[in-house]
Amino acid sequence: MPPATGERRAGYGTPGSMRLSQGVLRVQSLKIDGRSSESVAHSPGGSHSASAIRTAYQASDAGFARRPPEQRLDMPAQPLVARRSRPAPERDGKWRFLVILACSLVTTFFAAQAMLAGFSAGGLNWLEWLAVAIFAINFAYLGIAAFTGAAGTLVLLGSPRIPPPTADLPTKNSKTAIIIALYQEKPSKVIGAAEAMWDSLKDLDAEKGFEVFFLSDTMDPALVEIEEAAMQDLMRRRSGEPFWYRRRRENSQKKQGNINDFVQRWGARYDYMIELDADSFVSPEAMLELVRRMDARPRTALIQSLPIIVGARTYSARTQQLALRVHGGLFGAGLTWWSGGAGNFWGHNAIIRLAPFAAHAALPDLPGKEPLGGKILSHDFVEAALLRRAGWRVEIAGDIIGSYEEAPPTIVDLAARDRRWAQGNIQQIQILLSKGFDWLSKVHIGAGLMGYVSGLLWLSLVVVGVLIALNAKFFDTETIAAVPPTDPGAGLRLLLISAILLTSPKWLAIILWAAGKLPGWSRSPRFLVAVVCDLALTTLMAPIIMLNHAGSILSTLMGVDGGWRPQVRDRNGFAWSDLLRHYRQHMIFGLALLTASFAISPSFLLQNLPMATVLLFSPLIARQVSGVARRGSLSWRLFATPEDLAQPDIVRRAELLAARGTTEVRRFAPPRRPRSMQQRMSLAVRRAMRRVRRADLSRHEAE
Repeated sequence: MPPATGERRAGYGTPGSMRLSQGVLRVQSLKIDGRSSESVAHSPGGSHSASAIRTAYQASDAGFARRPPEQRLDMPAQPLVARRSRPAPERDGKWRFLVILACSLVTTFFAAQAMLAGFSAGGLNWLEWLAVAIFAINFAYLGIAAFTGAAGTLVLLGSPRIPPPTADLPTKNSKTAIIIALYQEKPSKVIGAAEAMWDSLKDLDAEKGFEVFFLSDTMDPALVEIEEAAMQDLMRRRSGEPFWYRRRRENSQKKQGNINDFVQRWGARYDYMIELDADSFVSPEAMLELVRRMDARPRTALIQSLPIIVGARTYSARTQQLALRVHGGLFGAGLTWWSGGAGNFWGHNAIIRLAPFAAHAALPDLPGKEPLGGKILSHDFVEAALLRRAGWRVEIAGDIIGSYEEAPPTIVDLAARDRRWAQGNIQQIQILLSKGFDWLSKVHIGAGLMGYVSGLLWLSLVVVGVLIALNAKFFDTETIAAVPPTDPGAGLRLLLISAILLTSPKWLAIILWAAGKLPGWSRSPRFLVAVVCDLALTTLMAPIIMLNHAGSILSTLMGVDGGWRPQVRDRNGFAWSDLLRHYRQHMIFGLALLTASFAISPSFLLQNLPMATVLLFSPLIARQVSGVARRGSLSWRLFATPEDLAQPDIVRRAELLAARGTTEVRRFAPPRRPRSMQQRMSLAVRRAMRRVRRADLSRHEAE
C-alpha cells in the first residue's frame, strides 16, 4: 500500500474530542434547519506532516488528511461553443427519439383540438388562445415522458427478465476509485455505507481493483470536528486498507470543484471512478458489472446506473421510494432505448472513465451574472453533454440491479433541493442555444428544465382559466350566453385523454406486473394496493409541489440566488411557525383561488375546490406526510417496496455499520437535561399506547 502523505492523527481522547462534544447539539440544529455554513467562520486547519512532495494542491487542504501520492491529470476548462467530434458509427439510439416526439405531438394535437372545441363557437379571445398554447406546450412534454415509459414497457415485455449482476471479476487489471463527495454530512452513515461496500467487495475477493476516497467540502467547525474524528477512527481501524480522505480549505465551485480537484490530483492513478453522493451506494456485483462494461467498451466514457430509493421512513419519502420502484424501471428502459450512446448523467451512481473526463468535461463559465450566468450549478447534465460533444459514448444502464440512494425526508426538504436544481437547469438554457452539442444531449437538458417549468405552466393555466371565467362572468356575458360551445362532449374527451396520459406510469407498470416482467416485483396482489396508495398520496401532494416548482423558477428569473445548502437527510419534525412561514404563499394562492371560484359560479368552485383546499391546508398536509411510518405497521406495509420486505445485503450491512458509528459519536454528546414530571408522564402514556397497538397488531396477524 503506498504511504499516506500529509496525515495528522488524533484519537477520540484528544482535546479535539472536547470541542466535538460542545458541537454535537449545534450540528443537529444545522442539519434540521438545512442552513448553509458558508457565512460561518472556518475552523483553523491543523498542521500538515512535513512532506517532500508538498504541493499547492496539498496546501489547499485543511485539517486531518490521509492521501495517496498524487498522479495528476490536466483538466482544461472547455469552451461553451466548440466543433463537435463525431462518434464512431452506432447502431443504438440514433433517431428513435423522433418516434417518441411524433407520438407525443399527435396526442397533443387531439387534446388541444378537444380543448378548442370546448370553447364557444363565437371565436376565441386572446386569453383562450393563451390557455391553449400553455396547455399544448405542457401536454407535449408530458407526452414525451409517457411515450418514453410506453417504449420501455415494450422493451421489457419483449426481453427476458433482467437477471441480477454476477460476481465475476473483471478480466483487465483496471483500477477504480469509489469517490464519495461530502458536504455537511452525518459521517456515521457515509462511513457505514463505504465500509459496507468495501467489505462486500472483500467477500467476493474483488477489492484489489478498488480504493475508497472521501472528498469533503464540509466547512462548519462543529461538523468538521465530528467528521475528522470519525475519519481518524476509520483510518485507525483500517490502517492497511486503501481508505483515503481529504477536506478542501475553500469549497470553490461546490461539488463540481470538489470532484475536479480529485481528478486533477489523483486522476492518473485510476482508470475509472464510481461517483457517489453521501446518501448513495452500490452493491459489489453492480460495481463489478459497471467495471466489466467499461473494460469491454473502450469508446464509452460514462455509464449511468438507475438508482432506486431505499431506507425511506417518512410518508413523503416512502411515496417517492414506491413511485420510483414501481415505474422507474420502465422509464429507465425507455431512456436507454432512445438515447443510445447520447445518454445522460445524474451526478451519482455512475462509473466514469477518467482520462476523457479530465480532457473534455471541465465546465465552462456561462456569460452573465449569477444566478442565470457564472458558475454552472447543476454540473451533471452538462458534463454528459461535453463528453458526447467530444465523440464519447454516454450510456444509461437501466438493467443493472444493485444501485441505491436515499430521498429527502419531507416535501420541505424536497423543495429546498429542487430550488437548487431548478436554478441549475435554467442556467443550462445557454447550453441549448450553443452550437456543437449533440441534439439528444440538448433533449436531456430540455427535459430537465421542463421538469420544473411544467409546474409554472400548470400554475399559469390555472390563473388564465380563472381570468377566462371572470371575463365570461362579468364582461362578456351576452356573447357567452348567445353562442353555446360547438362540442358539448369536448370537455369529457379532454379529461379522458389527460387522465390516460397522467396515469400512464401506473397502468403501464400494472401491465408489466401482470406479465411478470416488472423489475423487482412478484405477482402479489399487494402491488395493486401499493399503486392505488401511491396514486392517492401523489395526487394529494401535486398542487403543493406544483407551486414549489413554480416558485423556484420565478425566484431564479427574478435574480434570487438559491445557493448551495447542505442536504437534510433526517428530519425530526417541524414547528407550526416554520410550516406557516414556508407555506404562506401556498395558502394565499389557495384562498385567492377559492374566493375567485366562489364569485364565478358553484360549478367552477366545485372544479377548483380540491386544489384550493390542498393549498389552504398545505402546512397541515406537509406536517402529516413528514411523519414517520413505524416499520411493520399497516401504513408502512401499504407503501412497502421489495427492498423493504427483503432487504438487500448491502443495504442491511450499511444500516448496521451506520448505527454502530452513530452510537460511537453519541458518546461525545452532552448529557440530556432531566425530564420534568409532566414529560415523564407523557412519555409513559405514549409507550403504553404503543404496547397496546403492538398487541392488537399481533393478535390481528395471528387471526
